Amino acid sequence: MFKHLFITLFCIYLVSAAPTPEDEKPDPYSFAYDETDEYGTRLARQETADERGVVQGTYTYSDANGLTRTVQYIADDDGFRANIVSNEPGLTNSAPAAANYQIQ
Repeated sequence: MFKHLFITLFCIYLVSAAPTPEDEKPDPYSFAYDETDEYGTRLARQETADERGVVQGTYTYSDANGLTRTVQYIADDDGFRANIVSNEPGLTNSAPAAANYQIQ
């Protein structure tokens, strides 16, 4: 009986003595690129994150036939939200899952 009590108390001690993990602060960053290949396809992206962990950015795809898609997004304490502007065939104006589609 004493053995079980000792083991239980020792386990409780080990758990309570474990160091409390410190909250890591997000590292701000920023990057961007804009590339067009030999076929006229363009890929561009820009993104930033601040010291609060808020990430904002945009990316664009366009091809030589004139199809384009631009996505502006933000991820913060309110979740991920995106605004998509496109002229791709088959898409309609809609707003599913915090993503707002605007068709041109």
